[in-house]
Amino acid sequence: MSDRDPEAMMRRLEQMQAEAESMLAKFNELSERLGAEAVEVRSEDGRIRVKLDAEGKVAEIGIDEYAMRMRQSLAPTIIALIEEATATHALKMAQMAQSLVGDRIDVMGMVNRDVPEHLRDRARDNLDR
Repeated sequence: MSDRDPEAMMRRLEQMQAEAESMLAKFNELSERLGAEAVEVRSEDGRIRVKLDAEGKVAEIGIDEYAMRMRQSLAPTIIALIEEATATHALKMAQMAQSLVGDRIDVMGMVNRDVPEHLRDRARDNLDR
């Protein structure tokens, strides 16, 4: 079989197409199962919540009346919750990507290196809920 064998090239192209179609089907399945849901995190006291849409963009910020009175701590808490929600979304997407690529690429390792440990721990807790 030479590099110029048309039948061998056609078989290889068909194999590549089948692999691509399989990966696309798996991606669509995982998107429905994992990616379609928004990510929502809450402050420890439950008075403030941040919700990201499936694309990782801030969709909602909920603040109860008592939290509104605590103006000094409101902004830092919201910022921290957005960071936590973003880390949760990143881990969720990394899990999906890791499922797609298998052992060929360590997607989770890459994300774990980039997400600070304290956020990574909280993000994992959020995913387990």
